[in-house]
Amino acid sequence: MAATAPDQASWLLDNIYTAVLLFDSDLRLRDINAAGENLFLLSRRRMQGRPAYELLPASERLVENLRRVLRVKQPFMEWGVELRLPNGKSLIADCRLTPVLDGETCEEAILELINAGSYSRAAREDRLFMLHDAASKSLSGMAHEIKNPLGGLRGAAQLLERELNGTELTEYTKVIISEADRLRKLIDRMLTPALSPRPAPVNIHEVLEYVLKVAQTESATGLTLRRDYDPSLPALRGDREQLIQALLNIVRNAAQAVDGQGEVLARTRIQRHCAIRRQTHRLAVQIEIIDDGPGVPAELEAHIFYPLVTGRAGGSGLGLSIAQSLIQGHHGLLQYERLEGRSCFRILLPVEDGDDGRQQGVGRG
Repeated sequence: MAATAPDQASWLLDNIYTAVLLFDSDLRLRDINAAGENLFLLSRRRMQGRPAYELLPASERLVENLRRVLRVKQPFMEWGVELRLPNGKSLIADCRLTPVLDGETCEEAILELINAGSYSRAAREDRLFMLHDAASKSLSGMAHEIKNPLGGLRGAAQLLERELNGTELTEYTKVIISEADRLRKLIDRMLTPALSPRPAPVNIHEVLEYVLKVAQTESATGLTLRRDYDPSLPALRGDREQLIQALLNIVRNAAQAVDGQGEVLARTRIQRHCAIRRQTHRLAVQIEIIDDGPGVPAELEAHIFYPLVTGRAGGSGLGLSIAQSLIQGHHGLLQYERLEGRSCFRILLPVEDGDDGRQQGVGRG
């Protein structure tokens, strides 16, 4: 059966990324889209019929401007409004108020809330991606330049070792060869993210289980690995090997942060109407790796995804940089934040339209 006009209008509203609220002439909420439900953390059913002053407490000026729009029948824009929502959450928003005209009458007004913080966050993400890409390309070029003389250095050390014919001086040539091999492996790791992903259906929970099993075998017995999986996740298309490498780097980082004696939690959730690099996706899979370690030093927080940046003695500074590059190759996003005293590395991976099926979860623990 064909969708009715109201159904079509609701469908269109639900595919708008910003929060859209429709008020009647008494300033009671008539409708709200999915982005608005996510912002207020309340369902459409629970909010319908509630007055504007109740939904927007401590926002008398905005409520008065809604009345004004209904009265003068002209749109109005207010920038940088500080809003306090019923759930206690606060945000700075740009507010677009638009009258709904029916000939000469105006019985409804639309309020669109544009989260100003999300634009600042998007700008920071764009800057991060740009700097990360520039650093990675520069490092890749440098790595290629190093490889050739490094091969010559190793070959010369091998020839010298043969000439020394087993004398005690071969100890030094072995060191040269060993260090040349170590540097070669380091350079290969720098160049790994340059490989394009080969997408195929992937069960992200199966990938996580594999990664956690590897991490458990590598770590001390005091490490506790917990799972909190959402079994309703839609299927993903991705490069299984690259996703394993990205997640393994992050989980290893978390295990090292707790020094093998704390807790690491792997959590999955679905995100709706999710913005990744200024593009809105209907669905995205969210993967969080959370540890109770001391966290990233404040002076490094803005740089932890850059190559060769590390806060750990003996660290190469490549693990998180490679993870970021691999996630970017999947059109995703890797973020870090301190969450309730714990470190949280959050991955967002878009779900392509047409993907179906559900991830098989292992359960919540």
